[in-house]
Amino acid sequence: MSLDDTLPLDLSEHAPTPSASLQPEQASKIRTFQQKLGSNKHEDTWNRTPNVTGTGAIHVKSFHCKLTGDSLTFLDQQINEWLDAHPQYEVKMVTTGIGTWTGKLKEPNLIVNVWV
Repeated sequence: MSLDDTLPLDLSEHAPTPSASLQPEQASKIRTFQQKLGSNKHEDTWNRTPNVTGTGAIHVKSFHCKLTGDSLTFLDQQINEWLDAHPQYEVKMVTTGIGTWTGKLKEPNLIVNVWV
């Protein structure tokens, strides 16, 4: 074997065989996720039904975002869309906190809990 890098490489052993190109395509392993707010009727699994008396929060929906302007704008949009999709809920209380969200990176996030 020569170490001269000016010689052409022999790729014949790595060339695809004709039978390989005739094999059916394998299903893609790439999966995408679509975020849909309010797509599932989660209240169907609740034992307690939401009330509109102004008191007595019975369930909570949590939202979070990074601490950037664009992320906060998107968080506002998410919360508003969720509330619009669930007009039967009356917001009883909202709590917020800052915490480290662990994903690919550990980043500070704003966490908003909407109690209905």
